[in-house]
Amino acid sequence: MNSKTLIASLALVAGIAGISPIVQADDPAQKTVQPGVNNARNLVVGDRAPEVYQRSEKALVNWKQKGLKAPKDQAQWVQINDKYMMVMITSGTIMDITPVER
Repeated sequence: MNSKTLIASLALVAGIAGISPIVQADDPAQKTVQPGVNNARNLVVGDRAPEVYQRSEKALVNWKQKGLKAPKDQAQWVQINDKYMMVMITSGTIMDITPVER
């Protein structure tokens, strides 16, 4: 390969490499919204609550003050959106649903 062809090839490669970041920067960012764990569907008694509501840090400790009955053994009251739900800690099964009074 002669030196003129080599120089021309290198100039072409350098030009393409320099344009690539400019083209990529022009791509608009994609706007996406991921559904939350608790707004995908309406939960009813007998459904399985999302796993996060089986954790003890989600339990309502002041369930008496909110007018809720005592949770069953291995269950806890949690708030999911505008409802209080009694959820089994072991399986996530929803045992009772009470609307939040405002």
